[in-house]
Formats: sequence, C-alpha cells, structure tokens
Amino acid sequence: MTEFNDFLKRHETWRPLIIALSIIFIIAISHKIYWETTTETNPGEIWDGQTFSIVDPGESENQIWRIKFEQEVNDEIIFKGVLETSPRNEVYQNFTTGGFIESEGLVYTEDLYGKTMLNVDGMRILVNGNLSGEFFESEIVTIRAHLVENTTTFQNGPNDVTLIREGWEAEPEDIQLASDTDYYFFGTEVLILLFGTYLCLKNMKHLRNQLNLIWHLAKFEFNSGMRSSRMVILGLFFSLFIIGIGWVLGDMQDADPETSFFVESGNHALLQFCFFTFFVVSLAAIAVSVDSFHKERQTNTLNMLLARPITRESIVIGKALGLTMVVGVPAFVAQLIGLYLMILEGDIPAISGILAFLLFGQIMIFTMVTFQFCFAVAARSGTDVVIYGLGAWLLFAIVWNLLVYAISFAIGIELTEGFETNPEYQTLASHLGLFNPGYVYQFAVGLLTHRTIAIDMGGIPGWLVLLALVLWPLTCLRASTWLFKREMKG
Repeated sequence: MTEFNDFLKRHETWRPLIIALSIIFIIAISHKIYWETTTETNPGEIWDGQTFSIVDPGESENQIWRIKFEQEVNDEIIFKGVLETSPRNEVYQNFTTGGFIESEGLVYTEDLYGKTMLNVDGMRILVNGNLSGEFFESEIVTIRAHLVENTTTFQNGPNDVTLIREGWEAEPEDIQLASDTDYYFFGTEVLILLFGTYLCLKNMKHLRNQLNLIWHLAKFEFNSGMRSSRMVILGLFFSLFIIGIGWVLGDMQDADPETSFFVESGNHALLQFCFFTFFVVSLAAIAVSVDSFHKERQTNTLNMLLARPITRESIVIGKALGLTMVVGVPAFVAQLIGLYLMILEGDIPAISGILAFLLFGQIMIFTMVTFQFCFAVAARSGTDVVIYGLGAWLLFAIVWNLLVYAISFAIGIELTEGFETNPEYQTLASHLGLFNPGYVYQFAVGLLTHRTIAIDMGGIPGWLVLLALVLWPLTCLRASTWLFKREMKG
C-alpha cells in the first residue's frame, strides 16, 4: 500500500486517471463475474454431455431410443453464447416429416413448422417462434431455456422407433442480446473514465496555455505539410486511388455472383474500402512523419522550440495533430467522394458504418503518425527512419497475412483448400489482427455496421475491438512522448 501511495505522489497530476482506471478494472472483473454466476457461459459443454441409448426392445420389433441430459426435466438455465448460424436459415419450413436428425436430436414433425432451431456455441435450443430478422449470426445472446421431454414414433428402415427425447426449448421473449446488460457496465466505465480524465486535465498546470501552444504548433505543421511537394504528390496519388476504389467497389456489386469480383452488399464493400484506404493512407502518414524530428535536429529548430514554455508532451501532440490533418483532410475528402461513387453504383451501407469509416479513418491516421514518431525520435539517421517506417508499413499492409499463415502452420493448423473458413484459423487471425492497426480499423468499422456491440468477430467480442481502437493511438502517443523526453534528457 505504501508503494502505491508513493507512486500516486510521484504522478500527482495523473492520480485521478490512475484511480479511474483502477475502478474500471474492478468493474470489468465484476462484469465477468456477473456473467459467470448468472448464466451458463459454456452451452456446448451441456450439449456434449447428452447421452443416446437404445433400450432393448425384447421380443418386440419396436425399438426405443432415448436422448437424455444430465439435468432434470423442467430444469431452467439461462445460456449465454454466440449464434453460430443465422436464425433466418434455421426456421423449419419446406421439409419432409418423419426423418430423424441426429445433429439436432429430434424427429421432423408437422408441429415444427414456423419454429427456429438456434445454434448457440454448439448448443441446440428449439425456439417456439420464427426469429427471422430478430437476431443474426455471430451475435452474443442470452436465452432462458427449459428442459422438456417428449415422445415421437417414426420409421427407421424396416423398424418402428419410439424416440423418448429430452431437449431444450425457449420462447421468443426469453431471448435477449447480451448488450442489453453490457451497456450498463460499459456506460458506467465510460463515465468514470471521462470524469477521471476531466479531473486529470484540471490538475494540469497552465493547461490553457499548453493547449494554445499545441494548436499553434499543429497549424504550423499543417500549413508546412500542405505546401510541401511531397504531400502534393502523395495527396494526389492516394486521393485518386481512394476515389477509384470507391467507384470500382460500387460497380462490383452488379458483377456476376459466380465471379471472384462480386461484392455481395454495400456493407461488404465498405469493409473492403477500409482495407484499401488503410493501404495507401497509412503509407502517406508514415511518409509525412519520417523527418518530423530528424529535420529539425539538423536545422536546429528543435532547440528553438524547446526554448519556449512548452512541454515535451505538448510538442509531440501538436506535431502529431498537425501531420494527422495534413493526411487526414485530403483523405476525408477522397473518402467522401469515393463513398458517393460507391453508393451511386451499388447499395447504401449502414449509416453507422459510414460514420465509423470516416471517423475511425482519422484515428487510424493519427495512430500511424504517432507510431512513426517512435522511429523518428529513436533512429540515429534519416536513412534509418525511412527503413523502419517502410518496414512497418510493409508488415501491416502486405506481409501480415503471410505472418498469420506461418504462425498457423507452426501451431498445426492445416492450410489446405478452404482453410480461411476453418474456425481455428479465423480465431487466430482475429486475435492477431488486434496487433495490426489496419485490421483494428477494419474490425471497428465492421462492428459499427451491425446494430450492437454484442457480436463475436472470429473469437473477438465487440468491446475488445473498440478497446483496441482506443489503446493503439494512446499507446503510440505515450511511447513516442517517452522516447522524445528521454532523447532530450540525453
């Protein structure tokens, strides 16, 4: 406890934020405990625990099959899990009665018409209603289900079979999105974080003066950057590229569905648009940030800047904001034009997805600028800065998939035909994607095209994607600031 108090004294300015983050951590643990204690978070385990047996019919030709669970009939459990299939594809209609379906553990009878068989993390739950359009694949839901027993007779080849079946059933009103509860926890955490940040800013000395200096430095960097020949060429290149990609993605929505150039929807096109935007804009962000500190060391303007009453943090933030605007403003305009052409030729994506595409694009640019700052400060020569920056861009934009393939092969995932749909590969690729700002950008836009954050993206919950979107720029900014302060002390 004494060490913690000493730590708070050394970081008095940041004390409110440190306390806020500690409270948020406690709430996050409570959030996890709440779900673990109030719901069954591993539905597949209960499904796998069922037993199937054939009762000895004796002299009778009528066989008796029994499906039984470890739980007792009429037991009620609230399950929490991910919908592995879309409910609209699981509504019983247009089927032949009388057949036994082993994977679902029931016999097709007429009373199934209009009902829905949900697949929740491998657990089959029969819902007495049509859920088409109510819930969607990969959404995280809670289901209050109860165990029932029924008897059905059907023909199995030459034998008559009586199936005594136990199965889990639920009513449509017993199904809810997990986010209906998650929003209370997340909302509380956001409010605490905002309050802690407010108190932290309030404790900072000469805050208004530092903000003015940051803004003046940002405007200087913006004006200088927009007039540079490098940015004119880069801006023209990536703007035309983004606009052209938007037009192509719109046109591809009218292509032959059997071809590899077909884009199935406006939302799908928007996700592809994210990748191509990151591909060119991240390179531009790195390019304009390459000599952000090295050039000023050579011209001695950095010492002049340090002589002013401005903190090291303010210098890094001001330069980062200015260079972000240098790339962000033309990129934003190009994105708008590209979106217009895409929508003109194809479908309209979700409005929330469009807003995320534009807003998160600026966060992505800021992330790449501050990421390059780490190299710009630490590198000993201009050549090193260029090599490091170009290497980082090649890793994130081009080599990343090869890296994922190599790791998949190393841990034993078979890279045979169609391996991209392998759940193990998808889970690995999604988790590794959190370490790539381009993938985080694409994940976040994909998340906002859905109606809720209660969705699973290849093993990654929606809230974790948003957390990664926030942590990437903050981590890069903190690292570049620390390196800059250490460099100035040295």
